[in-house]
Amino acid sequence: MTFFRALTMGSVVMLTAAAAAAQSTSPTKALSHFIHAVDDLDTTLAFYNNVFGLKGNPSDFTNPAVPLLTNAPGVTLRLSMLALPGGMRMELTHFKGLERKPGQAKYTDPGAASAVFYVRDIDAAVANAKKANAPIVTTGGAPVEITTPEGKARSIILRDPDGFFLQLVQETPAAGAPDGNVHRVSLAYTMENADATRAFYTGKLGIDLTGSAAFSKDPAMLQLVGAPAGTEFRKLSGVIPGPPAQVEFTEFRGVPRTKFHLRVRDPGAPAMCIQVNDETATIGQMKAAGGISSPKMVRSSISGAAPTRSSSKIRTA
Repeated sequence: MTFFRALTMGSVVMLTAAAAAAQSTSPTKALSHFIHAVDDLDTTLAFYNNVFGLKGNPSDFTNPAVPLLTNAPGVTLRLSMLALPGGMRMELTHFKGLERKPGQAKYTDPGAASAVFYVRDIDAAVANAKKANAPIVTTGGAPVEITTPEGKARSIILRDPDGFFLQLVQETPAAGAPDGNVHRVSLAYTMENADATRAFYTGKLGIDLTGSAAFSKDPAMLQLVGAPAGTEFRKLSGVIPGPPAQVEFTEFRGVPRTKFHLRVRDPGAPAMCIQVNDETATIGQMKAAGGISSPKMVRSSISGAAPTRSSSKIRTA
């Protein structure tokens, strides 16, 4: 029997396999999946199926540990885990039994999250999104040409039914890429401060983030994210191991920003689930830095990964 521990820290969840600690000195073992809470699971699943051909099966997660893990007595959970191209997974969570307060960030708000879908045909994807009445964030409502690490590409940002950001990038797939319009996925987040973000992800989790300290006013990028002229930005990027998941963080200035923070159960709340090698050591580092409160330990059964796991939920200070 395999045991896992989970640690919820604002928008970061950590899973630990006890046997993994001796295999690596890096705190982070792998990205397990990314999460966002939905208002109605069936509606959001239909959107991803109709627009992108991505399918998921909804199921009730009847587990008495859910209220403890989410600090929400009385809450129940219905969810779906979508398998995405490249081995990444997206978990859609629909909480019931308690009041919820949906929230939507601006792309420039610290804490905003998005999935980046690399597609073969961006025009087909945008047409499907418009049929589904998806709000378009990009100024002008049409794809713009941006500069990516692979060169020039057409891109657009829109929202799913819960306000979660989706960036589409048209890209020729690599040899052997999965079939379907979406052929790979990465993650993108808006950060408040690049130095603090690097200190957390690199210093505490061992995820190497690199990027220029200089700010840019690239008008194509500002058009893409719907930001006004005069806004500046800078980026950090890195790779979370196994299967490799590219992640990018953007800091904006020169535009009003509001920190985006929702409760776990609130529709629109994003999270990233990371498996770490040594939960005790990682928690110790974060507690020493004053960033977390003491965890509450529970035990729960889970499906699809392992028979049981022990879980702890903590909140950032």
